[in-house]
Amino acid sequence: MRKVYSLLMGLAIVAGVTSCSDDEEQFTLDTNQSGELFLSPANSTFVVTESNQNVLAERFNWDNIELDLPVALTYSVQLDNASGDYSAPVVLAQSSGVDAAITYGQLNDAALALGGENGIAAIYKARVVATTTDSSVNAITSDDVSITITPFVGYPFDPLYFVGAATAPGWDNGSGNNKSNPALFIDLDNNNVYRYTGFFNGDQFKVLSDLGNWQPQYGPRNGAVGVNDGNGNDPDTFAAPAPGYYDFVMDITGVTNDSEGSSSFSITPNTDAASAPTYSSIGLLGDAFENNGFGGPDIDMTQSTFDPHQWSIRNLTMGSGGIKFRANDGWDTNWGDDRNSFIGVGTVNGPNIPASAGVYDVFFNDLDGRFIFIPVEE
Repeated sequence: MRKVYSLLMGLAIVAGVTSCSDDEEQFTLDTNQSGELFLSPANSTFVVTESNQNVLAERFNWDNIELDLPVALTYSVQLDNASGDYSAPVVLAQSSGVDAAITYGQLNDAALALGGENGIAAIYKARVVATTTDSSVNAITSDDVSITITPFVGYPFDPLYFVGAATAPGWDNGSGNNKSNPALFIDLDNNNVYRYTGFFNGDQFKVLSDLGNWQPQYGPRNGAVGVNDGNGNDPDTFAAPAPGYYDFVMDITGVTNDSEGSSSFSITPNTDAASAPTYSSIGLLGDAFENNGFGGPDIDMTQSTFDPHQWSIRNLTMGSGGIKFRANDGWDTNWGDDRNSFIGVGTVNGPNIPASAGVYDVFFNDLDGRFIFIPVEE
């Protein structure tokens, strides 16, 4: 059953009206009236998800205002932070009638515009304001109602993963290894570009987007990058010519089943990686972790047995706040990048990463500082 807000406007106005045509709704002006807005229920809680944003959350209802002289009123449903003064509210809806249907998506957009954070419940207040086109007529404003909203921020990136004999999982597409295939790192300046610096066997590999399934899969085609999204033909395989460290770069711009678009790829030997320092541990810490903070203890990542420079951790729960990667439980070597909550290139002693609350699989590469946080699907 849909819940319904019942809003009874409290009036506090001064005289001053404009005329309207005979077919507009007629109102009666009664000055110096007062009342209260009643909400049933007195407050409500809304949790926004990826799938419910087009779903009706609530229907706001309010009583007609009766005025002595004919005048048309516009009702605006406004939202502000609980501590706000409505100096810059978000308008959820406007209506010339006595109700407005509000979707979860509208609540989500409003909460985010007011500074709401992904997955963090916060209290807001709403009111209804009636106005006319005559600036000499004071606005008629209801009392506030309390609303709790937990916003949702959709993940803006498309993770890709390795499969094949040249890579750590071999030809296991994730169905037999609990989906532990290593992720490629997404370029912050061009999200169609994927990068990976690391060790490869001298063998073949492909790239998948949906672990546990063989499509969509990416590979070479006609000298560029091709894809089979499940409705086409599989592309060829990438290949590392010999065991060693390589820089693999893949640009999938414009790639479809029928076109390679303006895509490209390269796999280039990296002559510095083999002599790069290795670490006994790398972990995360920061005030995004309730019981850790920047004083530690670190939340240790798992070092790859295939490539000692690749680190990962699964099902990591974070709140909002700052975080960093650091080596060997000390501050001598630490990485940060404040440009994005999900992907980046950590620099040594760089700024804190602005974590977004949620549960993530996290991948980190100590060769170049690249990282990616991938939300865990429920």
